[in-house]
Amino acid sequence: MAMEQDQKREKTANRVRERQVFWGLFLIIIGILFLLEQLNIIDFGQTLADYWPAIFILIGLLIYISRGFRKSASALFLILLGVFMILIKMERIERYLWPSLLILVGLWILFRPAFKKKV
Repeated sequence: MAMEQDQKREKTANRVRERQVFWGLFLIIIGILFLLEQLNIIDFGQTLADYWPAIFILIGLLIYISRGFRKSASALFLILLGVFMILIKMERIERYLWPSLLILVGLWILFRPAFKKKV
């Protein structure tokens, strides 16, 4: 019984530490980007406007990481959606838009869970 409680405490401590690392790194990266904009090295506003779909990719990666890189249809879908939207913004797949969209939806249908387990 005490061993189970110790394991639960350890898992909770690990989650807290992971969140601290994530938010710490997130704030450092955002701070660096704003600093580079103030130094006229990059135009962060324009970069954000151009690559905002990357947020979907990051969320998908975070889902994979939080689940220990186990199979996750929602994470895969978000990553593919983000990549797809960036390619559209970069005008790389204009004429391939509809076929690519059909492939993306087909992949989502294949890899999504057939049913959800109730706890």
